Amino acid sequence: MDYKVSVIVPCYNSEKFLKETLDNLLGQTLKEIQIITVNDGSTDSTADIIAEYASKDSRILSVYQENAGVSAARNNGIERAEGKYTVFLDSDDLFSDNALESMYNTLEETGADLGICRIMRFGYGGNEFNPIVDSFVNEKNIGCYDKRLLWNFLPCNKCYRTELLQKSGVRYPKLRYSEDGAFFMQFVYKTQPKITGVSDAVMKYRRLTPDQGYSVSQRIEYELVDHFSRSHEFIYQSAKESFEDNKCENTEDYLQEVLNKYFTALINEFYRSLWRGDAETIDLIGRKAAEIRAKMTDLTKKKCSNVIKDIGEPVFSKTEIAEKPFVTVIAKNPTDKFISSLYAQTMPVFEFITTQNDSLPNHENIVSLPEKGFSSSSKKSAKGKITVTLNGSHPLDARFLKVISLLKRSSKFGILPDFVIKNGALMFLKIKK
Repeated sequence: MDYKVSVIVPCYNSEKFLKETLDNLLGQTLKEIQIITVNDGSTDSTADIIAEYASKDSRILSVYQENAGVSAARNNGIERAEGKYTVFLDSDDLFSDNALESMYNTLEETGADLGICRIMRFGYGGNEFNPIVDSFVNEKNIGCYDKRLLWNFLPCNKCYRTELLQKSGVRYPKLRYSEDGAFFMQFVYKTQPKITGVSDAVMKYRRLTPDQGYSVSQRIEYELVDHFSRSHEFIYQSAKESFEDNKCENTEDYLQEVLNKYFTALINEFYRSLWRGDAETIDLIGRKAAEIRAKMTDLTKKKCSNVIKDIGEPVFSKTEIAEKPFVTVIAKNPTDKFISSLYAQTMPVFEFITTQNDSLPNHENIVSLPEKGFSSSSKKSAKGKITVTLNGSHPLDARFLKVISLLKRSSKFGILPDFVIKNGALMFLKIKK
């Protein structure tokens, strides 16, 4: 078959969602596609699933490699791509039924080297389109130094001209986190491709629930923070060199946006999940945040203040947060799902007061009190500027504490969204003046 699009699918222990992903690709309206599954040394039934599907459809190419990581798997796929265009898709994500056909047709009509389609997050947190990507997918000529590209590192909503990609020598670096950003921006800086938006194609990005376990992009580990930082520092340096090579103006303005993105992602992707990390990792986050800020202009610092509006000045110590929490959460006899959702909150500066329980996690911000007299003793013990009493029976929306925190920090007392009342099962709210 003369393939129009090659789809590279890195697979590592992907048995949970791989069938759904392969069915999605085989059901695409564009039929002239090559599906390259790269099994990265899986130890579950991933190999069996790939073998089953490959035996039924010759468009599926099964590739095996010893475990070397997603970057190596994608690079392996790039070398084997035979389609005129190449896209990437993670083994738990999906495309809209017409996505590949729409990307192919748009690149053919415009003569572009790179097409970017819409992103819809689904799963944990509900369905949500990426507003920054949506702001340019209707544009047919997107500049290589368009700042909005810095906010769109996901690899799977992009379609590359295969010949240009293979000859460029640009490959995914050996990083476990944000490797997609380093790859994408290096490709753009080095090849200066013609870029177009593809408005009627959607890449569906799955977010796992706490019960399903966290994906790499939802975990917080020292190595992940380190690799994330290396990627953004590489992008910063590559941008400087690209501006110099192409004799571009407004270099500093663009580099400040790189720093803005770096700081924003560091806070949102790691700091907000600090209860899942150890002290060494949190210290690294703090050091990197300080390094970024040292390079910022006052204007960029002011812009970044919106990122931490609900948090205030970040505190990079669990012990200090426990001593001076912004929010106190009180819940008597909470369920395990409630506790899990509490520690998945996007606003981490809180303490948790609850009844004594041997199954409670070992966090510095937990205050465990006897059940007898709990109602009065818990309120006396509360140290936060906001005290929230909940029934503890239902999981919380991940934005619950963020909204509560913004009430105190805002100059106006807003109306609580429905999800705060419904999902939070709010029993009592006290805000100190």
